[in-house]
Amino acid sequence: MIPAVLVAIALLAAGCGSGSREPLRVVTLGDSVAYDADPGIRAALEAILTETGVGIEVDTRSFGGVGLLRPGFDDYLSDALGTHPDVITLMLGGWDFGEALADPDSYRSRADQVARRITDAGVFLVWIGLPPTPPGEGIEEHRNLVNDLVASVVGGLRDAGYVTGSLLGDSSGAFTRAGIAVDGTLQQVRKIRDGNDDGHLCPAGAALLGEAVAELLKTRHVVGVPIGGPQVGHPQGEWWTGEWTLDPRYDDPPGGCAG
Repeated sequence: MIPAVLVAIALLAAGCGSGSREPLRVVTLGDSVAYDADPGIRAALEAILTETGVGIEVDTRSFGGVGLLRPGFDDYLSDALGTHPDVITLMLGGWDFGEALADPDSYRSRADQVARRITDAGVFLVWIGLPPTPPGEGIEEHRNLVNDLVASVVGGLRDAGYVTGSLLGDSSGAFTRAGIAVDGTLQQVRKIRDGNDDGHLCPAGAALLGEAVAELLKTRHVVGVPIGGPQVGHPQGEWWTGEWTLDPRYDDPPGGCAG
């Protein structure tokens, strides 16, 4: 008779085989800026596959009007958690500016409640900060406050990480229409609407956020190191020029990313 402990070890070893690794399940949540970021996040995460040997499944669920204080958010989050993801990315706050500025402590408490609901479910949270806003909108004070509150919450959680939206800014972190893209060239990262700067993203901006999310997941060991050890350069070729960059959202408004 084979001892039970040997059976257990054999089953564990079989379960750890390379053919049994489950894909990393990622859900992206957020508002209309996050909606523009979603394809870039998906492309960057899918590119991890050739580095780690771990599959990636990305379910993009961002849409306009989402905020922590907006009606229906808790149901929206419940639906996402119900898919049993390993990672949730969250990028929002613009629809909460008024309430956050009026009562920062309450907003921080709400952000902490939402973040802990995610991490307590065994999900790693990537909270993406809001990128710089066009000067003409006059809401940088609001943006900085929300980002500071969220960053303080995320910094106190073990299973969470923060990606700064300032990587879409200029060298001083201020709004810029064009910036240094993933490939090191100068490209348009933010949209133009009616001839004016707009806070929404072009493919180059979405790719920058996607790369940052992917790097965070690797740094925090949510995904493994590359097979054979660390590698230099970008995975899976020039993923930032893929078909996802032709998504119709990057031509809304028409020509918005053609500057």
